[in-house]
Amino acid sequence: MPTRPTSGAVAIIPARLQSTRLPEKPLQDLGGAPLVVRVLERARRAASLGGVWVATDSERVAEAVTAAGGTPVMTRADHPSGLDRVAEAAALLRKDLDADPIVLNVQGDEPFLNPDGLDHLVRLFDRPEVRMATLAAPFKPDDDPSDPSRVKVVVDRLGRALYFSRAPIPHGAGAHLPPLLHVGLYAYRFAVLRELAGLPPCPLETSERLEQLRALWNGIEIHVAVGDYHSIGIDTPEDLARARTRWGEGAAMKGGASR
Repeated sequence: MPTRPTSGAVAIIPARLQSTRLPEKPLQDLGGAPLVVRVLERARRAASLGGVWVATDSERVAEAVTAAGGTPVMTRADHPSGLDRVAEAAALLRKDLDADPIVLNVQGDEPFLNPDGLDHLVRLFDRPEVRMATLAAPFKPDDDPSDPSRVKVVVDRLGRALYFSRAPIPHGAGAHLPPLLHVGLYAYRFAVLRELAGLPPCPLETSERLEQLRALWNGIEIHVAVGDYHSIGIDTPEDLARARTRWGEGAAMKGGASR
């Protein structure tokens, strides 16, 4: 049984075993531990979180998480998205959370996520008008804004998302209005998470293949925390190979520093 969190903010990591592009993705090895465990370790570094759980439909994933000292939450196998899985897990954990919890949806394939970004998300909720939030980062010089796998976001002067797209937006972005890279980590007030999970996909969401557009379509503002929160998502065997190289380089640097 999970212990009651010491903070009103918690993180839930959705981890579905089956993946068409990278089979058994959560259990793929990264530096001697399953990928989902590496994500769990990173999320636990966020100072503002009172608890971190892994939501899964796989006993094998649950066993790997438990062996690493984490706590799994068993969810249904028929969820169409990570949002739906997180919503079910949050409902199952409801009695163990604060009265008005903030729930972070931490993707299970982000082993290089920046814990400072999670803390930044939580701080946004100090303002009562914030109901949902996400992260963004400035594009690096070698990034290609035209790459459809690099999702872009445009924000207004108050830091609220106007639109997300796989296409280059805004048109004519340059030195005075640089494009922003969306980092797919989300935070919700519990009621908003439950509301979103109960809504059908919208036309924009279907067209762009971006589930966050469901919120904007239904009038739910998304506040955006911008910072150096670049990460590496793992969707394909090629992504995994790059992540293993980066992980090995990081381990070598730490080893050199300790000598």
